[in-house]
Amino acid sequence: MRTVSGWSAAAAALAFVVLSVSPARAEELTGTWQGTLTGEGQTIEFTVAFSEDGYALYEYKNNKGVVRTVELSAPGQVQFVPPGGGVRTVTVESVAKRPGGLSYVLHFRFERASGGYLDQRFSSHQYDYALTRGGLRLRLVSRAASYIGDRGGPIGGAQKPEVVEGVLSKVE
Repeated sequence: MRTVSGWSAAAAALAFVVLSVSPARAEELTGTWQGTLTGEGQTIEFTVAFSEDGYALYEYKNNKGVVRTVELSAPGQVQFVPPGGGVRTVTVESVAKRPGGLSYVLHFRFERASGGYLDQRFSSHQYDYALTRGGLRLRLVSRAASYIGDRGGPIGGAQKPEVVEGVLSKVE
């Protein structure tokens, strides 16, 4: 029978092993990955590119047609006017590198006023990437809400969370 001190030593040894495993090396993630995600009756073709430092890249086009790319390496915010007007805000809530993987929590917001109506759309996405022998496994949990309103108040609301997952293959 192990004593409390025996469990403490075992826990300390396990913690040392876990902490001594390095996060996924940047070169393992660098490049473009694509594949099919499935779940809850839907199929999504998904492509993601990673920088040389192993962080996801977010690419967008503004209302002037200029394409920009932002490395999602730390919490922060990107705000721009997309083609067609309105304002899009992308907020990186968290970025977590871990042995063999990377996770993000991103929030997207779009707002536009037109013809006396305010159109608001919100979504939150949790991306969990893990390197496997078969490729880059991705589990994506998305939550969305849409509202449209005038002086009478908004209508709409939150939608049910959606979960999709699959394994991506490196294409370049």
